[in-house]
Amino acid sequence: MEIRSYVLFALLLVIDKASAQIVTVEADLGGSVILPCSVRRYEKDVFWRDGNSKSVYDIITGKVDFHDQDAAYKDRVDSFPLEFEKGNYSIRLRDVKPTDLGRYSCHIPNSITVFVQLKFKDTAETRVLEPTLKPGNSGNMKTASGTSLFLLICVLLRSLAY
Repeated sequence: MEIRSYVLFALLLVIDKASAQIVTVEADLGGSVILPCSVRRYEKDVFWRDGNSKSVYDIITGKVDFHDQDAAYKDRVDSFPLEFEKGNYSIRLRDVKPTDLGRYSCHIPNSITVFVQLKFKDTAETRVLEPTLKPGNSGNMKTASGTSLFLLICVLLRSLAY
């Protein structure tokens, strides 16, 4: 009976690890960029933060809330409220500055956290401005492999049957 408890706990850990995503997005200096964040259902509360935990954009009880927004993002961030019902909580950041580079998080309580790494498009003029990324913070859309995750869940569920 105790082995089943351990297996169930391991299964929950695997599912929790699969509920985080890392996406890399490239922007032009002075341009606009979409920072993606979506889930399969409508959520009332969504919190966008930058790498320094500054408030970028909040959606509280289904409505945009600028109350705690950091001054660095004032009048430069908007969303797509008509998309909220579809689970799309992406935001658009305008007038991208060198200080905007780095990691952002879109946190949906009790659901998922999407991490977005914002960097400049690779051009000669932006190579000088962009800080060196730490290992492990780059790459396109890193998530747990669907096939491996499926096989692991099958094995764990099979062991629960015994």
